Amino acid sequence: MSEELSDAVVARVLDLGYLNDSDYALRRARLMAEKGYGDFSIRNTLEGLDFPENMADDVVQKVSRETSEEERIASLLRKRGVKDREKTIRFLAGRGFPYEKILGALGGEDR
Repeated sequence: MSEELSDAVVARVLDLGYLNDSDYALRRARLMAEKGYGDFSIRNTLEGLDFPENMADDVVQKVSRETSEEERIASLLRKRGVKDREKTIRFLAGRGFPYEKILGALGGEDR
């Protein structure tokens, strides 16, 4: 492929928005939120993919405004149920949700 052609291809891809880091980060974060991950896990994943910290923070804030962590926890609890409180706490914590929000969704203090 000639250098001219490859430059034209890259320019076209950029024009179409296929190589837009912030769009990709937002799509990735939304997908993780839909699958029931907390803000911590989403941010950690984005930073692990070498997105700048400020971009990861902006994306996580936007996704959190769209679907709060409380809503994501409630959705997971509806799907999974709460058979064993301790296992549920560990599962949700592993998904990146803060302990306080987990306990709030489960009705308060740890037993």
